[in-house]
This record gives sequence, structure tokens and C-alpha cells, in this order.
Amino acid sequence: MANMMKHVGVYGEKPCVVVFRALPEEPSNALICVSDGLEGALHDDVMSVVDSPEGQSANEISEVFFRRRLSDGENMLEALHSRNKLLKVPVDMVKLTPLPNQQVDLAEINKQLANIESGSNPALKTEAALNPVAESQVAEVPPVADDDNSPEGIAKGLIAQSELIEADANAMLVDAASKLAQAYEMAPALKPKRGPGRPPKTDTV
Repeated sequence: MANMMKHVGVYGEKPCVVVFRALPEEPSNALICVSDGLEGALHDDVMSVVDSPEGQSANEISEVFFRRRLSDGENMLEALHSRNKLLKVPVDMVKLTPLPNQQVDLAEINKQLANIESGSNPALKTEAALNPVAESQVAEVPPVADDDNSPEGIAKGLIAQSELIEADANAMLVDAASKLAQAYEMAPALKPKRGPGRPPKTDTV
């Protein structure tokens, strides 16, 4: 199975690297560099950074480009700018290609990320079904007054947070156990085999 790849996409039919998903002052525009327009060592350097663990863990590849240098020592982001390799294009004309045969609208990704950052992203309908323990236990946690800054009030807040974390952990353990059981039922050969164990004890005189 192919690995998912961040920051790469297509502009029209041209493969590209999405350097800025949206410009700060122009959220309807993105900044890309067309992969086919990068020559020789520049192409290799840029794609190597995109493919690196640092590049794949970054939310914006521009942050990594700003910290990295090309083989000739020039700052990568400045080089792309000075060599006219950065292209401003409408967000809705770019599609991300996390997998070879998959395309996702960049505009939709930006919308979802904006919702998450603003805290307005609604919970998925499947979350309650996947975490029944967490949902039931969270409902039982009494609310704590935000303006209670006494030691007892702060302690109550910490206890409530502890209960929430414990509920989430329990729910994850239940879900993990369920998935393991389902996996071993589908493929019994994958189930770890137990060792011979300890020999029975014998009484000695």
C-alpha cells in the first residue's frame, strides 16, 4: 500500500508542491511551485525536503523550506522566490494528491482546518459510537465553576480533568481490544501463540 504524502498536488494537470495552502492576506489564493518547472538539483533538493520526516510532519512545508538550504547553500524558500518558481493561484484550482489515485480539493481541506482551529468543527457522528465509555462517563462529571480560584476549586477542576482523561483512555482501550478481537477472528493465524508456560510444581521431601 502506498504511503500518504502531504504538500503535493496538481494544478490543472501539472504536479505541484503546495508551499502555502492559503496566503495570509488572500485566503482565496495559494502559493505553489510546479514540480516540472524545477530543474536538476533544485528539483531533487525540494522534493527531498517534502518527502523527509520533517517535511511530512509539518503543517506548512514553507516553514521547513525557510529553515533548509539547497545543495549550493542558498536558503530554499528564498531561492524559490528569487528564481520565480513560486506561483500564486486560486485555492479552488488546486487539488491535493495524498495518494496516487486520490484527489482532494485544497479549498475543502483549508475549510476543515479553519473549523478545527476555530473550535467550530462539529463532532463526527461516529465518535459517540466509537467511544461509548467516554461519552457516558463525561456526562457524569459535575461542572466546575470557572471563577472558583480557591485551592479546593482548582483541585476539583484537576479531578474533573483526570476523570475525563481516564474515561478517554478507557474508551480507547475498549476500542483497541474490540479491534484486536475482530482482527484475530478474521485471521486466526495472526493471533500470538502462548509459550509452553512454567512446568508444574513438584513436592520435594
